[in-house]
Amino acid sequence: MERDLSAWQGNRIQKAALESLYAIEADVKRTKSPELLERWRKLQTSDHYYYMSTKYWNDGDVHKYFSPYDSPYEAYRRFSHALCDVRGRMNNRNPSKRLASV
Repeated sequence: MERDLSAWQGNRIQKAALESLYAIEADVKRTKSPELLERWRKLQTSDHYYYMSTKYWNDGDVHKYFSPYDSPYEAYRRFSHALCDVRGRMNNRNPSKRLASV
């Protein structure tokens, strides 16, 4: 009902996911790799953050109904693995500039 971004940025896991994603933006763009850029951009899809919402999860809200995950925390875990994959691919492209885990 509310008209704000809390369904996408309303809790710590959503904020951590967004911060981690945008922390590697410059590094992804610096690679000039179309593949890495596409993967990074797909991780910006709002559904990822929506599925991490805990706002109404216990009430059986639409978040739970449409989510392919068992919980918002599972959505975060899967997102984190995908982000880790992007970091790993960047490190493999340029081992001399290893990225720190964010």
